[in-house]
Amino acid sequence: MPATPEPAATASHSDAASLIGVDWGSSALRAWLIGPGGIAARRESSAGVASIAGGRFRAAFEALCGDWLARAPVLPVIACGMIGSRDGWRDAGRLRTPAGLEALARHLANFDDLMGRPFRVVPGLVARGQIDSPDLMRGGETQAIGALQDREGLFVLPGTHCRWVELRDRQIVAFRTYMTGELYALLCRRSTLASVCSDPDDSPQHQAEALRAFDEGVDHAGAQPGSLTHLLFTARTETLLGGLAAHQVPAYLSGLLIGAEIRDASAWSPHDLVPTVVARSELSSRYARAMHRLALHGRVADGDSAAVGLAAIARAAALAR
Repeated sequence: MPATPEPAATASHSDAASLIGVDWGSSALRAWLIGPGGIAARRESSAGVASIAGGRFRAAFEALCGDWLARAPVLPVIACGMIGSRDGWRDAGRLRTPAGLEALARHLANFDDLMGRPFRVVPGLVARGQIDSPDLMRGGETQAIGALQDREGLFVLPGTHCRWVELRDRQIVAFRTYMTGELYALLCRRSTLASVCSDPDDSPQHQAEALRAFDEGVDHAGAQPGSLTHLLFTARTETLLGGLAAHQVPAYLSGLLIGAEIRDASAWSPHDLVPTVVARSELSSRYARAMHRLALHGRVADGDSAAVGLAAIARAAALAR
């Protein structure tokens, strides 16, 4: 994914901004110029933490936001995500749930020496799961806080690893992580299914056929979530025997994985909370469609919730106005 800078008026945006917010995950880097009135500009690149070799994080950040940084040498930066992990720039630590806005603000990690300006990173969260195994999250806590409109909520945060996050009294009290995005990428690129996977072209027919395959995958996994590994093999047999065309296989796999995730998460999550999907348009529409097919009523939040959460944490930490 190439960087997507905003056109023209960047200088005036920089002058008006009080903060640079950064959501730096495993597969993507997103940045926002944030002012008192909200988001002034946004950018994105594929320079995720997993793709950066030799610790060249500063170079990757400057490649995307160098002009913002040059025009505002003392503008503070606040970041969340895998940039604060052991695989990132530096470990930003983690807090135990329950934790909310104030706790995250109090425990921001100081990375000022790495950029020569105020540069703080939101710590991750750790929770204990149903089998007393630890679950970890970096970035999702900021998205959930940014999307929260009330005192409680259930948020679905798709990505390389999808999280379902429960908030009560504005505190993150529990979450559950699924390797849905990572498994999808591995199956399409490195498994025995890779040779029969191809993306659909833009023709209405192929797009419609892929959508039908996605729905079929959701239905199969929703009916038999415990049979996921068997169902994944059926993608190969269906292709070999003519039931699926190559351009339908990725969509079918996506439907299987998302359907199994939703079925399990709906059993885990509290039934009094309506799930809110927090994602960019393509992922949010997939999850919303799958939820509808599985009779789970949900809604979709603003895809810039991470920026809203970063701004709120920065204000609580007196990092920005």
